[in-house]
Amino acid sequence: MVLDPDGAIRAKIAAGVLAPTPQAVDYVTGGSVEPCDACDDRILSTDLEYGVRLASGRVLRLHRRCYWAWLDACAAKHTPRSLLPRDKH
Repeated sequence: MVLDPDGAIRAKIAAGVLAPTPQAVDYVTGGSVEPCDACDDRILSTDLEYGVRLASGRVLRLHRRCYWAWLDACAAKHTPRSLLPRDKH
């Protein structure tokens, strides 16, 4: 299990492994037991699997939590720094 899925997703976006812009969900189904393209953990049959078809035709398989973390990471990447919440510490 990935200890920091958000960090792993940001790293994969930076490396070009995951798309830097969000894409619509093509399907939601029970897990296929294939690895999640975001965290690399298998998507178990008891999990929801989100399928996202990229413009290239490639289909990303993502856990539900990883799909939402990917959307958050994409939004943060494209949000001007002036609109991001400031750390109060």
